[in-house]
Amino acid sequence: MGQYYKVVNKTKKEFLSPHSFGHGAKLMEFVSDAEGMLQSLAILLAEGNGRGGGDMRSNNPLIGSWSGDEITIVGDYADSDLYNIARKSYKDISDDAYNMLLEDDYIKERLESNKVL
Repeated sequence: MGQYYKVVNKTKKEFLSPHSFGHGAKLMEFVSDAEGMLQSLAILLAEGNGRGGGDMRSNNPLIGSWSGDEITIVGDYADSDLYNIARKSYKDISDDAYNMLLEDDYIKERLESNKVL
């Protein structure tokens, strides 16, 4: 079976689920692919987007919204019960984060070419 993970924002009580991005939920399944969930995570953490070439081309309010927050990648076998707490009472923003990626033509093209869409 194995341990399943979520990226959890403890500050905002939100999380990302690997399955929403077409990834497996085991740690090595989703961290081995930079496109999708980890790409969304980087954009959520980005401070100062839109001030230079190569930035995310969107005004989506999710961009940078996790900057400075307490973030963890937690497994369902972890000593804390955070995985279950997040699953039951935190907001899953995975679909919103995935749709944020699609607002940028470069990212959308890469996701389409890699059959992640």
